[in-house]
Amino acid sequence: MKHSKQSRRGFTLLEVLLVVAILGMLAGVAVVTYSGVNKKAKRDTTQRLVDAISQALHVYNDNIGHYPTEQEGGLQALRTKPEFDEEKTGENWAGPYLTRDPVDAWGQALNYQVTEEGTEEAKTVPFKLWSNGPNEQDDNGAEDDIRNAEWAASEEAMG
Repeated sequence: MKHSKQSRRGFTLLEVLLVVAILGMLAGVAVVTYSGVNKKAKRDTTQRLVDAISQALHVYNDNIGHYPTEQEGGLQALRTKPEFDEEKTGENWAGPYLTRDPVDAWGQALNYQVTEEGTEEAKTVPFKLWSNGPNEQDDNGAEDDIRNAEWAASEEAMG
């Protein structure tokens, strides 16, 4: 009896399915890993933005003598010179303190609130600056919101 040897060409169906399954698992791992890295990068970028704007607010306060009020335009007072009641105060404005709109990594405007002068909180938290975070909901600094350092530290100190 003579056995004829056939040369093997191509892959079997089982081999092809195995390769497709392995590639699918690798793609799934890559997607999960990338989305986690992307979320962390957005949080880190927004935290750095909040820190930078906090510094700009402190410089504004050093120059003007108070943090920007709502009447002065809030955070926009860091970009364009507001109308001041006293001309001398306006001469101290050394801006722009920011070169672009204060928008977080999710495309949302940052929230800003000056702490009421004379309160106990104003001694440690002169203003509150926060991003709504990944859920894009304004929950006033709670849960996933990204807050300025003074505010976050005071919250941690209180428990």
